[in-house]
Amino acid sequence: MNPLLFILSLFLLAGLNTVQAQAKPKPKAGGPSRAALFVGKGTAAWLPKTEMLPAADAIETQAQKLSTRLRNIDPFGLSTFPREDDAPVIEDDIYRETPKITLNQALQTLKINGVNLHRKEFLIGGRQASEGDVLELSFKGEVFQAQVIEVNSAELLFHDLQRDETGVLKHQVIPQLAIEPLQKIASQFESRMTPVEPVPPDKP
Repeated sequence: MNPLLFILSLFLLAGLNTVQAQAKPKPKAGGPSRAALFVGKGTAAWLPKTEMLPAADAIETQAQKLSTRLRNIDPFGLSTFPREDDAPVIEDDIYRETPKITLNQALQTLKINGVNLHRKEFLIGGRQASEGDVLELSFKGEVFQAQVIEVNSAELLFHDLQRDETGVLKHQVIPQLAIEPLQKIASQFESRMTPVEPVPPDKP
């Protein structure tokens, strides 16, 4: 066999294999093709050719037009550009004055069960007290030496021997009845009264 013819045959076979390899379609990757997750510059001809994020200079230019940059305090009374030294200092007021507890407040804790106006006495629970007696009351950590000054049908009067203050304890143990004058009641029936002649006295 002619060696030249053999070499030419090899070149022809090699060229044919190259053409077939180029014409053979490439195998698809596993799974269907997916659309791009992000839409931006250069993805399609009809999209605007702009950057997704503005540049720092553009942000600064727009920020200069905002009115808040000219304010030091926002609508809520807070600093627009806070600093560490602008934080308010909150201190506990250890010298805050506590409200004064009075004898009247302590007296309102008593429950009056009965009042004897004839003897000027009254009952607190199962305890009996009268005018001149001294009651020791404890209320919110304060102790009161309350002396009974007066016992009447509407209220009890006390005097604190230590603080020199007066207290009143009202009660409704004795009902308050309104007494109308007899003449006013009789005048309502004058129009309905019939005059009667007086009965003559018996003759002796």
